[in-house]
Amino acid sequence: MRSRFLRFRDYDFQPYAAKFISGNGIAVMFHQRSPVARDPGQCCTGVREHKLPSMTRKIPTAIIAVVSDALASRYTHAAIDQMMEAAGLELNPSPGGNKQVKTRGWFTYANSTSSDPLGTLGKVVAEFMEKDNDEWDKSLHSDQERVRKALGNYGLSYMRGGYIASLGATEVSKTLQDIIRTRDLSGLQTEFDRIYENLEADPPSAVTASCALLESLFKTYIEDNKLEMPSEESIKPLWKVVRKDLKFDPAIVDDDDLKTILAGLAAIVEGTGSLRTHKGSAHGRGKTTYKLKPRHARLTAHAAFTLASYVLEAWGERDGTG
Repeated sequence: MRSRFLRFRDYDFQPYAAKFISGNGIAVMFHQRSPVARDPGQCCTGVREHKLPSMTRKIPTAIIAVVSDALASRYTHAAIDQMMEAAGLELNPSPGGNKQVKTRGWFTYANSTSSDPLGTLGKVVAEFMEKDNDEWDKSLHSDQERVRKALGNYGLSYMRGGYIASLGATEVSKTLQDIIRTRDLSGLQTEFDRIYENLEADPPSAVTASCALLESLFKTYIEDNKLEMPSEESIKPLWKVVRKDLKFDPAIVDDDDLKTILAGLAAIVEGTGSLRTHKGSAHGRGKTTYKLKPRHARLTAHAAFTLASYVLEAWGERDGTG
């Protein structure tokens, strides 16, 4: 397939919009124009460089192909456009061609314009991935599995609620999310969602949300069990109350191995709180130039998920609800 590109001489030009499949089957690259010429130097075309936001999570071509086929086989042209627009994409007119070509065009456009293409993908496929027991759709489960396999080939996983996450401790996070929803813990769900929204785009905010998730859980536990709320409602004082009531204190455990593990839970609280204070988005930062990366945010989030899951399971087991 031939590609037709708009070219501008004497400009180090960065395309803003996407190459997508037009109605006549030709891939077209659109550029955003500005009435102000780019410095240095003026040009009568009035075009200036428009830099794209940082895009660290583009949708791999193989995933686009599998998802496009799955969506095209069960949704109309209008429904596909509506799903893309609901996910935050804007393109008028929408990509042409058959439904597979249209869907691929939308995802290619997302890769070129969205600040978080994989986040957009998660929103688009949420309805499809969470459908169940459709007696009229015999291939639903096999197509869902094809999408999961395609994501897994790139170290990714679909998370309920419309999120695409990196594989790792995702089983722990899935368990935690199931418990949160079963117990109707809306405050925790808010922070859980905020973690996944920011893992790649804004690691410091994900760290802050990880700490907030634990604080929200500890406050909920203290209130529901009618315990005395500490005067300072931050993560470490809250943890001390919860740890004592659930008997997580290493000092009262005889087994040396369990002592070590329980001490590790305290280290998670200490480390999460300190990292949020020093490098998270909730506080001003000092002179250090060390930059939090997505892998640091994932480490913090997964540690918080592990602790939160253990607290919720122990709480449920004690009260007969787990």
